[in-house]
Amino acid sequence: MSTSCPGCHKPVIVEDIVVKSYKPVFNVETCGKLIVRRNGRVLAQKRVVAHEGIEVEGFLQCKEAESSGLVQIGPKAEWQGDLRSPVLSVEAGAKIRGGHFRIPDDPLADAKREDKEKGGKDPP
Repeated sequence: MSTSCPGCHKPVIVEDIVVKSYKPVFNVETCGKLIVRRNGRVLAQKRVVAHEGIEVEGFLQCKEAESSGLVQIGPKAEWQGDLRSPVLSVEAGAKIRGGHFRIPDDPLADAKREDKEKGGKDPP
């Protein structure tokens, strides 16, 4: 399920994204959760943004991921990339291959502030 932004007319995904197989993408952005099942593989060239949280049981690779919800990395999961989230759960056996993990109070507000500092615009 998706809609479009009234300001910029970009598509906005409002439901959870469930990945059960290989999914190469440039960016992943949703208002819901990103759920990567056991056999799922997400290779995002840039960003992953999932406002409600991220659950990884399979493999997730990205440059940076952001969420304002819980990020769960399961016991057989593999993670590669930076993360910004207020809550993180990593189960024993998970593999984290590099990346800077930052757990601020409000990760999306921090991202907006950083975009402003870089000269970006606020979203509508």
